[in-house]
Amino acid sequence: MKTGQLPRGQFDIWLAMGSAMVLGLMMLFVFAGVVMRYAFNAPILGANEVLELASVAVVMLAIPYCTVEDGHVRIDLLDGALGRLGRWITEILYRVVGLAVLFFVTRSYFDRTLDAWAYADTTNLLRIPIWPFYGLVLIGMGLFAAILALQMLRMILRPGPIR
Repeated sequence: MKTGQLPRGQFDIWLAMGSAMVLGLMMLFVFAGVVMRYAFNAPILGANEVLELASVAVVMLAIPYCTVEDGHVRIDLLDGALGRLGRWITEILYRVVGLAVLFFVTRSYFDRTLDAWAYADTTNLLRIPIWPFYGLVLIGMGLFAAILALQMLRMILRPGPIR
């Protein structure tokens, strides 16, 4: 088990599978858009809006799985020099800073989601409601924070080997 890794659940896997499905649909949509544009001279109206919103879904649905798997990009430049205790402190610090940043992100997106709902904000061309996508950011970042908090709690209560 990696540093701070939690027991395996299914929720993050289902979200990651949803992310993969949205990504697959995006690929098909882009392919259809290229065929429509170049073969029939009939581009898909609002394709960029659809792809932008789908990109939000792809990333936000995948973040919890990536966090549980400890798959985020990191540079282990000083690991050898820090020793076991130094690496443990660095891992805790990473999670503390992450939680602080994610607190502000989730608070901001909570307000944005409510505002977009209240004012019925939509995209410019297709008039797709924006609030569900703000909500996805809120959920994705909230789950990211919850997983970081649980990992940190596990690391403090049951310290184990650090990579």
